[in-house]
Amino acid sequence: MRLCWIVLIEEVHTSVCGLRLPNRLLCLLLGVFQLSIAALSLLQHIFSWHRHRHVFFCHSNITSSATTAETFLAYDIVIFDFGLMHRVLGTSECVANYLDGGYMRALWCIQHSSALMLMIFTLYFFRRFVWLLWPSLLMQSSYALGMAVLTMATAPKLLEAMSGTVDRGLGIAFTAYIGGLSANWLFTFILWHYYWGMESKYVHRHET
Repeated sequence: MRLCWIVLIEEVHTSVCGLRLPNRLLCLLLGVFQLSIAALSLLQHIFSWHRHRHVFFCHSNITSSATTAETFLAYDIVIFDFGLMHRVLGTSECVANYLDGGYMRALWCIQHSSALMLMIFTLYFFRRFVWLLWPSLLMQSSYALGMAVLTMATAPKLLEAMSGTVDRGLGIAFTAYIGGLSANWLFTFILWHYYWGMESKYVHRHET
């Protein structure tokens, strides 16, 4: 599978500008990155409940004088939203709060973190048991699709905002979002190819 003419994803290796890297290593690195995102997002819920007795006390319309605690809760880390949706959509709360108050987001963070920890454990110790990768494949694929839906839904507003005057804050927020979205999809593709490679190596060998 080739992406943007510079990334070639195969079942064992991924080549970036000709540099071949093992998919197992990339899955570990990207998995740790995604786990840190999910863990920080879960920490937001824990902090919000401890401080405000609210599952996700997120108000994105903060000012430059906001405290560290207010800033921490203002960003929807799990979707790489560091103020972007507030700038382009004019929302005053995080996207999850408009859906169900943040409850599904909290549950998602728990499930995704658990699946990623199982994946990392499997990559280190139980590579033969490829079925242990199923939870992470399901969660990561759902995550990537959800981010794609969000991007398509907000694309007109994003394009409108980026076609006007782009200040430093908007530029950083947009870069963080696109970077997170790209890393998310790249991880999903590499994880699936790694799974197919391991399945072919162990499962099919066992059947024969």
